Amino acid sequence: MSSVVQTAKVMVREVGPRDGLQMAKAVMSTGDKLGWIAAMAASGLRQMEVASFVPPAAMPQMADAPQLVAAVRAAHPGLHVVALAPNLRGAQNAAAAGAQSILLPVSASEAHSRANVRRSRAEQVAEVARVVEWVRGLGEGAPRIEAGISTAFGCSLQGQVPADDVLRLAAELAAAGADVIALADTLGYATPSQVRQLVRTVRAEVGPARFGNLHLHDTLGMAMANTLAALEEGVRGFDAALGGLGGCPFAPGSVGNAATEDLVYLLESEGFATGIDLGALIAAREALRQGLPEEKLHGRVAAAGIPRTFRATLPAPAIRPSAAPLAGIRVIEFSHMVMGPSCGMVLADLGAEVIKIEPAPAGDNTRRLTGPALGFFPTFNRNKRSLCVDLKRPEGLALVRSLAAGADVLVENFRPGAMDKLGLGQAALAEINPRLVYASCKGFLPGPYEHRAALDEVVQMMGGLAYMTGPPGRPLRAGSSVNDIMGGMFAAIAIMATLRQREVTGLGGLVQSGLFETNMVLTAQHMARAALEGKEPEPFGDPDMRKPWPLYDIFDSAEPGAQVFVGVVTETQWRGFCEAFGLHDLRDDPQLAGMRALAANRPRILPRVAALFARLPKAELMARCEALGLPFAPIAKPGELLDDPHLRASGGLLPVDLSGAEAAPRDVQARADAGLPGLPVLLPGGRPALRRQPPRVGEHNAEIAREAGLSEAEIAGLTARGILAVPQAAPAAAE
Repeated sequence: MSSVVQTAKVMVREVGPRDGLQMAKAVMSTGDKLGWIAAMAASGLRQMEVASFVPPAAMPQMADAPQLVAAVRAAHPGLHVVALAPNLRGAQNAAAAGAQSILLPVSASEAHSRANVRRSRAEQVAEVARVVEWVRGLGEGAPRIEAGISTAFGCSLQGQVPADDVLRLAAELAAAGADVIALADTLGYATPSQVRQLVRTVRAEVGPARFGNLHLHDTLGMAMANTLAALEEGVRGFDAALGGLGGCPFAPGSVGNAATEDLVYLLESEGFATGIDLGALIAAREALRQGLPEEKLHGRVAAAGIPRTFRATLPAPAIRPSAAPLAGIRVIEFSHMVMGPSCGMVLADLGAEVIKIEPAPAGDNTRRLTGPALGFFPTFNRNKRSLCVDLKRPEGLALVRSLAAGADVLVENFRPGAMDKLGLGQAALAEINPRLVYASCKGFLPGPYEHRAALDEVVQMMGGLAYMTGPPGRPLRAGSSVNDIMGGMFAAIAIMATLRQREVTGLGGLVQSGLFETNMVLTAQHMARAALEGKEPEPFGDPDMRKPWPLYDIFDSAEPGAQVFVGVVTETQWRGFCEAFGLHDLRDDPQLAGMRALAANRPRILPRVAALFARLPKAELMARCEALGLPFAPIAKPGELLDDPHLRASGGLLPVDLSGAEAAPRDVQARADAGLPGLPVLLPGGRPALRRQPPRVGEHNAEIAREAGLSEAEIAGLTARGILAVPQAAPAAAE
């Protein structure tokens, strides 16, 4: 798969000759307009609103609309010419002049609609339908009909405009047949959270292909911030006017469009290609000045000059198909063992920057665990950086608080109250960073049990999972930290949901994931059965467990110790199985007709099948099951999976350095080819990759401290006093 970054393209529509001039004090001559339009077209602009087809008495600036559109079409064949028309007559005149797109304004504000087009909102929707019907009769080459929802974010005449009104209006315009539906912040009242929410809902309602440009005014200086918010929601078309001219004469207080120069600078700096030469665009202001010498022009980039650091069309990693969708999200992780680190690992694998806070001087105690916990640290701490710091010292605590102040997410899985005692609880950090998503991974969610100590074993025992796993009377822990891992995963899901919500509200908040509650998700299916049958279900370890299928069992093959699970779970599979393995008498037995009869006769079926399988080598048995399309599986051991051909071929094994497991035998301390499983997902850019090996103790102390603003002398001083641990050296190669 190619790793070349594809730069996203954004269409900038210049609206100066239409919107920009309708508030100008003087009338610009047709010749001056044509000179100005030519200068802007030379900069690379490919779309332009050049006129409004309205009565000249109402707007003298637009009296030359027919001549201007025709002249621009003739002089600039590569320019897409757009004209505004408030009604069918105006649309007919615009089409006759050669406009390629016709924009019909439809106000979301009832008061503005009556002031602007002298019609109610419903009447203007009906007018759009009339225009669409007329245009459809023109055949090939007919102009595109765009419906622009003005005052979508508020109105000086009406005040608030409910988002539901805008959404309903968008649906009505789509039903009326508009090719494109656009949103306009006519008064410049919008904020980024409003833009995100309204763009998201309207795009979902009308579809991304029908969603048009976002038309932003800069009355309150929010246009560029709102542009970024819209880009995050997938908007790839924006209106602007050179020099920030424009406004609506029928909406008091509407002044100034987004300046095209500033918009292009922002887009190109953020890696979105516009195809516009910023220097040439700014030079086109001179033609505007000549035509309107008394008009004040705006635009910060033109006033300050193009920075020497500016480079057009930089790559935009955030918008390429990538295996790192959380790139740009910073996570501070206070955790040990499995649940918290699992959450951090999921976020890190998806591209977040995760800083693991470890206690000085020796780091996370999980590094030194033995036995069944030997592999915990390297398994759950890849793609993270390590800051090993003494939080009991004021300087260490101050460093971590400064990191939290700029973070997006904090993950912790310590005992209840531990973070509060350090001054790092959710309430304390919300005061310095209200956007922080604070995730607590606990044994229990709030309730009677919340102060109990919890382990995976504890919740498996009390949550019914151990009962369902073992044989009768012998509850058995599952052979993995299933609740810890899933609890971390559920925390990551809650974090991502809250980050999405933060785009609308601007605020983070507390999310919690419970170990016990995670276990209950696993046990829910058995609880449902108990409720339906009125008795406890038999555990899976019960050899007499009722199974609803004829085969759903582990069988011995001809090779000692080589076992295979085989399932036959449909009547079609059963007939094919009997045919392939020569069990014709079972296939044709009328007492075995139907799945219920097959399940009831398992005691009769299983010995026949077991004896048959015991004569077959394991490889042959699996090959025959695979040819039949049956569910089957060898009984594999963990070490065998290190070389599993499917995992290796699919990119499912990551070459993880195991040296973080400090209690491991020395001959594997520096091994970096173990191949531990990655996230079990495939994203548009591929499988999530290994970007960083599990960190050594304090490996990234200096670089993280620099990012927090500390000088080299301050870092050296903290290290000398033991507040920052001395970074652990890389392990020596095995002898």
